[in-house]
Parts: sequence; structure tokens; C-alpha cells
Amino acid sequence: MSSVNYGGLDVALRVDNTALCVLKLEDGILDQIGQKVWPHIAFKDINDDLLKIQHKERMKAIGYDRLGVGDGAKNLFSREIPLRDIISSQPNKLDMISLVKGLFNQDRLVVHDRDLFREILEQERKISEAGNVLYQHPTGFHDDRFWALCYACAMASHSMAGVVRPRVAVQQSQRMGNLERMADREMDKALGTI
Repeated sequence: MSSVNYGGLDVALRVDNTALCVLKLEDGILDQIGQKVWPHIAFKDINDDLLKIQHKERMKAIGYDRLGVGDGAKNLFSREIPLRDIISSQPNKLDMISLVKGLFNQDRLVVHDRDLFREILEQERKISEAGNVLYQHPTGFHDDRFWALCYACAMASHSMAGVVRPRVAVQQSQRMGNLERMADREMDKALGTI
């Protein structure tokens, strides 16, 4: 079966970094094949790097958050870069987090980078005063790689048959334990410690 590459780009300007995650979809499994983080550099430099990466990886689509700086940044990137808008409203963010967790729990997402694993595990589930489920990362930590992964998974999910998209609100706390155990197991396998 042929494989298709997808990307996710978390665009930042001042505080956070810009991050790219590249996933290969093959036989229903998403495998992280690349990642790049740009710390506070000009969009022209990011565009030049993205063009080189796109020429090598031939991504079908690169999801990015259109809200905030992303909308303006898209106009600065080459049209050869297949950027696809994602509106990161709170419900869409929760759906993407659920998608990533669901793919992990179904053994359909393989992540090889230790920093990305850390960012996945650092996402804290909170319940607002209004009773809404929220996710956030601890103060002083980054989640740029995590959101790039979420955007890449969102792009790839449209081509994946049978992807279960659990809603965050109905997930049991036991699922987080499963994700942490699976992440530890995958990280150990990737690092050759098993």
C-alpha cells in the first residue's frame, strides 16, 4: 500500500516557537517521520525551510491554526506549501486532543521524539467553573510540538478509515493512564530499551 505524508504547523511569533510535525500514513498507521522547531525567527526563514522540507517530503496537506498569527503568516508562505486552515476554537481543540488520544489508544499513532512525548503527557485536563473540559500546559513549558502533532493528525484523519474520534467530555480518567503507559512503552521501544 502506498504512503501519504501530512504535516502540522504551529505558527508563533514572540513567546512560543514555531513547530512542524510530519507524519506518514501507511496501512492505517500514522508514524512521525520528521519534526522541526524554529525558535523566534523570521517567517521568511521558516518559509525557506518549509519549501525545502515540502520538496523532500511531498506532504499532501499541512494543517495550521488560522486564528491569531496563523492567518497573516499564511500570506507570507509560498503557495507551493499545501497549508490547510484549521480553526482552533475550544471545541475543535478538544476534538483534536481526543483524536490524538484515540489514535494512541488504538495503536495507530507512533511518535519517536522524547520532547513531543513530554508535551503530550504535560497537557493538563481541567474543569472550568462553568463545567467545561479544558486542556492546558503547565506555566513555563511549551506545547508547540504537541499542537503541530494535533494539526497533522487532523489533516491525516480525513484519509483514515475507521478512526474513532472519542469526545473528551465522555472519556474516562482511566484512558489517561492507558495513554501514559502506551507512551512509556513506545518511547522505550523507540529508544531500544525493551
